[in-house]
Amino acid sequence: MNQQAQIPDPQTRARSVARWREVNQQIDLLTLQLDELIAMVETGLREQRLARLQGKGKAAETING
Repeated sequence: MNQQAQIPDPQTRARSVARWREVNQQIDLLTLQLDELIAMVETGLREQRLARLQGKGKAAETING
């Protein structure tokens, strides 16, 4: 019942470390891609807001003008 965990041999550990490094690199790449996507969405939202606010200012000028 009480089995102790055994430390894997050096080759198995080396393969595991290599796989974890690869996975970590893939996660880092995905994170950067998501950051880029978020930045693009934020830019689009900021441009829409600017256009909307500038459009409101022009509408007010037309009404008063």
